[in-house]
Amino acid sequence: MTNIFPLYRESIWELLRDEKSYDFHFFFSNRDLSGIKSISSSHHNKYHEIKNHFFLGRLIWQSKFLKELINNKPDILILLGEMNVISNWVLSIFGRLFRIKVYYWGHGIYGNESFIKRLLRLLFLKLAYGHILYGEWAKIKLIHNGFDKEKLYVVYNSLNYDSQKKHFEKLLMKKIEIKVFKLIFIGRLTKTKKIDLLIKALGKISNKIKYELNIVGDGSEKSYLINLKNELGLSNINFLGSIYDEQILSELIFNSNVCVSPGNIGLTAMHSLSYGTPVITHNDFKNQMPEAEAITENINGLFFRKDNIEDLSEKILKSSEIKFDKHIVRSVIDEKYNPNFQKQIFDNLILKC
Repeated sequence: MTNIFPLYRESIWELLRDEKSYDFHFFFSNRDLSGIKSISSSHHNKYHEIKNHFFLGRLIWQSKFLKELINNKPDILILLGEMNVISNWVLSIFGRLFRIKVYYWGHGIYGNESFIKRLLRLLFLKLAYGHILYGEWAKIKLIHNGFDKEKLYVVYNSLNYDSQKKHFEKLLMKKIEIKVFKLIFIGRLTKTKKIDLLIKALGKISNKIKYELNIVGDGSEKSYLINLKNELGLSNINFLGSIYDEQILSELIFNSNVCVSPGNIGLTAMHSLSYGTPVITHNDFKNQMPEAEAITENINGLFFRKDNIEDLSEKILKSSEIKFDKHIVRSVIDEKYNPNFQKQIFDNLILKC
């Protein structure tokens, strides 16, 4: 059960849904949440809609599910691993009482929590039988806090793997001459993404490299960023707005030399690496998203010191000198960050119980 059905989960959900050796059902809300696009159509007898009730800012209560759980007692219950979903506390306790193995699918420990928040999160996480995690960092942190490593499964994350692979292979057949060093940013234009650092970094090296930056996305910071670009006299920065057409996105990403995400990187890393385009992001893993683990220095990307404009400038210049191989850049997607690999992890977990 989760709070929404995000588009990026569609591929793995379909694989789990159609597996014959177990009966996997999904409970979620169709409402978009926190800028994350939810799937528009989910008509299937294994998809069940519930409602999210919000209160006190960001606390969530999910209705109807407790009754469903009592009537159809499952062997395994997988919940979103976020402690602000208050109903998950109740469902976890219910699972313990009725010997239902409850797993949390989430981040585990972030590592940057305050003392009180960390205690609350650990209390919440210990209600679960086991954990399905987005990355190795989370697993290490949980083991350090006394969790059983045999009940921790790293499932990584994925996007629309099959579709993106087809786009990638088609684009490889085209020969496009890139005359300038092309950079791209994809994501919401918010303060947490720190796109102003990228613009300021480019301002420092505009006399050293001929470049073009495409910014894909929309958000509250757009006006500020456009004004910053104009103040610095940077005419080679393009604001393209939100783009959801994968054909257009695939060409933009594939034909970029590097993707830069000065704040946390998230699924943008998956999207960029899927098209063989290396990634630059910051190196503070306590304040990163788990997808940053897919980046290997000088192989499929670079890390800069968090919030350091000078270092970001240097890493952009360095990336322009490295001849990244698109097949090698993409290889981590084929190895781990895809729904087929995720499905194997879920198979092991479910069939082991």
